[in-house]
Amino acid sequence: MHTSKKVFITILLLIECFIFILTIGWQFRGSALNHVKVQQRSTATVFCPGYGGNAVSTDDFIEQFNTHRIARRALRIYVDTNNHISTMHKYHKVANNNPLVQLIFKDNTHPNRQANQMPYVMRYLYKVYHIKSVNLIGHSSGGNIGFDYMLNHPNLKDVPKVNKFVSIAANYKIPDRKVKNLPKNLKILNIAGEIYNLGTDGEVPVKTVSPMKKLVDGHVASYQFYVYRSNPLAAEHSMLHENPQLDKVIAEFLFNE
Repeated sequence: MHTSKKVFITILLLIECFIFILTIGWQFRGSALNHVKVQQRSTATVFCPGYGGNAVSTDDFIEQFNTHRIARRALRIYVDTNNHISTMHKYHKVANNNPLVQLIFKDNTHPNRQANQMPYVMRYLYKVYHIKSVNLIGHSSGGNIGFDYMLNHPNLKDVPKVNKFVSIAANYKIPDRKVKNLPKNLKILNIAGEIYNLGTDGEVPVKTVSPMKKLVDGHVASYQFYVYRSNPLAAEHSMLHENPQLDKVIAEFLFNE
């Protein structure tokens, strides 16, 4: 056999082995959630996608919780540019099952506008599905959408109260005098990703995520800051919402006292 053909076959075998190992690893990556124990409540968890986000952005996140019976995939909600809210899909009944609500914005590239659409979303959930309390979770600018909603729209009537807020790899600047509008009983988990010890997830530096502490200190019930440090396949910016190790941390925060 010619040397060039041997080299080609060797490279091909190495590629196939790599794909096989990657496939097996991907199939078993959810094992981190196998033994997670949580309380089941009627509080809905609302997922705000990041810049340009669509259903794919939060599907894996939601499916991991759903598959492991940590929470139930309940609703996919569509928000059009005229602030009209509709249900794209109802998967399960909203009940004492930690219902999960996935938001899809038609205009998904203007976080400030999306934050101002959140009151319409919240009122829809309150009136149509009788949801009285929610947790908010957002990745990247999705975190800013949830945060800005709370800052800019306090004391609304006929909307669910916000119990907990999870922000993943979102930038925060200080000061902001409107921080006094945050719910006083709010519990916050602020997450940053860091590839190895490089100080960044490849897109958002840890130092731009961490200022939230100074911003909210004294205005909320509790604040936790968590840095997820790992290799690029786990800690890179776009991989943070597809990471069962991080899902475990989030599930235990959201669904337990």
